[in-house]
This record gives sequence, C-alpha cells and structure tokens, in this order.
Amino acid sequence: MVRDFRAPGVPRMPQDELSAEEERFIESMGLFFERQGVPRIGGRILGLLLLTEKPLALGELAEQLRVSPASVSTNIRQLQASGLVDPASIPGDRRHYYVFNSAGWDHRLELATSSMDALAGLCQDALAMPALRNRHKLQEAVEFCDFYRQELAGAAERWRARFTRKPGTQAPSPSPSARSRRNTLR
Repeated sequence: MVRDFRAPGVPRMPQDELSAEEERFIESMGLFFERQGVPRIGGRILGLLLLTEKPLALGELAEQLRVSPASVSTNIRQLQASGLVDPASIPGDRRHYYVFNSAGWDHRLELATSSMDALAGLCQDALAMPALRNRHKLQEAVEFCDFYRQELAGAAERWRARFTRKPGTQAPSPSPSARSRRNTLR
C-alpha cells in the first residue's frame, strides 16, 4: 500500500541538520539492528524514519545519513519486505518516499511465530526418525516452541488491542496465517 501525503502549501525545504541526540539514536539503532543480522544502514534508516513525521525521499535519507543513494535503495527494499517501512507518495512529486510503518510491529510478531513453527517442525521431523525418537532435548525444544508460540499469540492480541486504543491508529488485521494459527491454538 502506498500512502498519499498531501504537501502543504509551503514548498518542501531540505531537511534540517540532525541534532546530536538524534544522531546518537540513529547510530544506536544501526548497531542494534546490525547485532540482529540486519545491515547497519538498515537500522539507521529505521532510526531516522522513527524520528520523522513526514515521508522522506531516497535522496533525503541518503543525505541525512551521509550514505550513498544506492545503499539506501538496497536497504529500503529489505525493510519493506520486513514490513517496517512503507512507500509513500506526494501528489505532483515523482520521487519515491518512505515512512515507518507502525503496523510492522505486528508483522515482527508474525515472523517470530513463523520462526518457532519452523524450529518445532525441524525437531518434530527429527523425532519421527527411529534413531532420534527418544531424544529428550529434541522433545523439550518442541515443547518450548509450542509454549513460545502460545505466548507470542497472546502478546500479538494484547498489542493489537493496545494499538487500536491509541488515537489516530488502526490495528492491522491479522494475516490469514496468523488467524489460522490463532484458531488452532484455541
């Protein structure tokens, strides 16, 4: 979904310089996401988008972060795939703009659930093999995955309820896969 942002009657001005606090936050986000396996620039882009209220063009992101537009473009695609960044448009402006997608938090919960499903499946497949059938650590891993999945389902429900109560926000509807997982847990 491309968001449409109406430009006010005032022409867009170049971005102001970032404050020292903003730069520290952006760099901290880069390092945090780098530890999570995301390129540092991806975390820095997320940090900048979390701080701004308006859509930013690729060139603006590159300028503010002092990186190449090609690097921003590559990482924006990955961030869109993760659900944390959405494209945006401004009528009359042909540039590509991007905004932080708050509904992406729900997507992150779904990814964690999918990860637990995959791990449980691997362990269950191993337990189905005659030579590995009685491995207690494998069974414990399956039980942990089931527990974690149930906890994540509850957390996702609480997050959606909390998200809908905030003025100006709307909870994302659960994906079909999340709805089917929730129904199987009941």
